[in-house]
Amino acid sequence: MTYNADLTGTDSVRNIGYLARRHSYTRGTTSEAFFDRLVGLVEHPFAVWFGYHTCDLGWCGLRLKLQPPQPPLRYKGRVIGIGDTDIFVPGDDVVYCAPSLILHYIRRHRYAPPLCFVEAVLNCPEPRSQKYCASIKRIAPAIGRFLGPSTASE
Repeated sequence: MTYNADLTGTDSVRNIGYLARRHSYTRGTTSEAFFDRLVGLVEHPFAVWFGYHTCDLGWCGLRLKLQPPQPPLRYKGRVIGIGDTDIFVPGDDVVYCAPSLILHYIRRHRYAPPLCFVEAVLNCPEPRSQKYCASIKRIAPAIGRFLGPSTASE
């Protein structure tokens, strides 16, 4: 995966959690409420890609280069596929873009996302809801154009 420092991007879209070997990141803990909400967002991703990324941090990076897709995350009886999707989280005046691998980074590598992202996740409308789609379209029209009326539900 391409490394992007947290909070870089355009005026209206900021990157979060695009980590890579040889780049430092903030470590710490996150609340269970935040992680629960983040799992829900990853289960309803904004973008699905035709490939996948795997973690190259710490012990994960010691796997062979010809590695299979990132193993799924097991959480509270659920199996969540990670490594091939991105999520978009509307904040007050920016939309945060994060890879689904963020779940792995938080759980296995103690990644602590910026507080502004944590707050946005905790306050995020239900994915694919009209409120969610309207927030994305208002803040980042270039991304919002991909959210047609058929994706917005009550």
